[in-house]
Amino acid sequence: MSSEPEYLPRASTGSAFPITQWSVIVCAQDQERSIASSALECLCRQYWVPLYAFVRRQGRSHHEAEDCTQEFLARLLAAESVARARPEQGRFRTFLLTALRNFLTNEWHRAQAEKRGGGHALLPLEFEDAEKTYSREPADTALTPEQTFDRTWALGMIDRSIAELRKDYERTGRGALFDVLVPLVWENSANETLATPAARVGMTPHAFTVALHRLRQRVGQRLRSDVAETVNNASEIDGELRHLIAAVTARTSDGRR
Repeated sequence: MSSEPEYLPRASTGSAFPITQWSVIVCAQDQERSIASSALECLCRQYWVPLYAFVRRQGRSHHEAEDCTQEFLARLLAAESVARARPEQGRFRTFLLTALRNFLTNEWHRAQAEKRGGGHALLPLEFEDAEKTYSREPADTALTPEQTFDRTWALGMIDRSIAELRKDYERTGRGALFDVLVPLVWENSANETLATPAARVGMTPHAFTVALHRLRQRVGQRLRSDVAETVNNASEIDGELRHLIAAVTARTSDGRR
């Protein structure tokens, strides 16, 4: 991935910002607490992997990070936790990382003395998959735990966008085309270099270029939609997109991306 892709859609001016999961949480009143709690659980299920990566970068083992992440989420998802969300925190990513830091500082050692889960039901999370994701990330000591958190967060968003679009292509019998297009989404490929991948799927270079442009647009739209669910104001979407793309494109200390 290079600089911010030009095809990422921009927020339309003058349009109303839709009600999203995060805005439901930060605006929750007592009578809406159950709805806000459900929204918080949904977001946590989607974005818990960066929490695990952050704890691992604190020097904890796989099993310690697993226990810590589960305990943190169990406590966060308690009904009273919804009240901790504040509009001035802006992004769900910011709220989540701040809450985790506070938990590691104030709660973790005390929680270890209690029964695992603190009496709350545990979320069924795939920690083996999270450890594989963590192990695949560049082992760059120059990355702080916070940078690892943002990088994992951004990669997770991209992976979810790609996975959802893959389903659409496969439903319409275009799975093979999707597999050829995806590696090119984030590259600034010249049209003349697309002849070979176009031939692999029996398309002319022009038709293949059009298909690639359409997929790039759909990826951008999907990313914007997902980011919108994690911010409280439409004005924050472009900044959050730039931040997350920068988190992925930043070079590691050994020169790899």
